[in-house]
Amino acid sequence: MAVRKFNYEFEDVNYYRFSVYRLGSNVQTVYAFVLDDLLIDTAQRFNRENILKVAKEHEISKIILTHHHEDHSGNVAFLMKELNVDTYAHPETVRILKKGFSVSVLGKLMNGDVEKAHLKPLLETDLIETKNYSLQPIFTPGHCNDHYCYYEKNKGYLFSGDLYVADKIKYFAPYESIFTQIDSLKKLLQLDFDVLFCSHNPKTENGKKRLQNKLNFFEDFVGTVSKYKEEGYSSSEILNKMGNKENTFYKVITFGNFTAENLVKSALKDLKKIK
Repeated sequence: MAVRKFNYEFEDVNYYRFSVYRLGSNVQTVYAFVLDDLLIDTAQRFNRENILKVAKEHEISKIILTHHHEDHSGNVAFLMKELNVDTYAHPETVRILKKGFSVSVLGKLMNGDVEKAHLKPLLETDLIETKNYSLQPIFTPGHCNDHYCYYEKNKGYLFSGDLYVADKIKYFAPYESIFTQIDSLKKLLQLDFDVLFCSHNPKTENGKKRLQNKLNFFEDFVGTVSKYKEEGYSSSEILNKMGNKENTFYKVITFGNFTAENLVKSALKDLKKIK
């Protein structure tokens, strides 16, 4: 197993790319961000030594999480113990990690496991303060039910976790909601920012435009699905009508949990709710 890391800097924000490689191919990449002595997310379990090196280099004194998924929380318990620091997150993240997050078989192979951790709850009315920054948690469900983005108003930064990822996406997990993500995107677009520190695809300029592109894509997608639904087509038929193809490899290795059809199914499920 080869694990590689790359580091970047924008103004005074340091951010680090943590990738996991299998058979010479990159199977997972995630970013963690450092503002003064604050760390946002903790990367995959398989990048344990790399994230510890970063945390010690910056003398991290507190951690915040965007959500509970294993590529974001994989080292939180370890870092809390090694550095003797607290971690703050959405109350649902606190509950999940206290109980223990059961990572899928594929998730364990790609990212490693997640250990139980005792975090401190963070509310939207709270602020995370460092020497030079003030971060406001923004509750943005849709990708999962415990998702926070973090907004730095004075700098025009938005740390968007997994809500953006790309202007257009092809695949969805069954627990994701396209309508809820649309609501969360609209909520974020009320804010004043240009830098989009996405956990998988950071954009240091035109960040708000990229988030708008994602919203436009979702709204157009739902409109098309709604049209074909009214014509009586099934989810698989709608997928074909839209010219989208299923990635059989993804479907097989995720046991059907990360597919193109799931994106259609999410739209159909949410459309049914508003009837």
